[in-house]
Amino acid sequence: MLSGEWSAAYAVVRPPGHHVGRNGRALMAPTQGFCIFNNVAVGAVYAIEQGINRVAILDIDVHHGNGTQEIFYEDPRSYT
Repeated sequence: MLSGEWSAAYAVVRPPGHHVGRNGRALMAPTQGFCIFNNVAVGAVYAIEQGINRVAILDIDVHHGNGTQEIFYEDPRSYT
């Protein structure tokens, strides 16, 4: 993607780390589950900082990814 060789890509990531927010908390709740790093957020931010125009995070887990929400909720680059 970053070299321009591909026009689209996807990654199936497990664990997504979706409970890890900022500073070990997510939406004022302590980080939950076995999440240590928010892999999805790290990858999305890296891609954006390297010039990728659009990144979609599709979380198909059966519960709320409060950490990912917290990280991107007030980011001016985010769209809902």
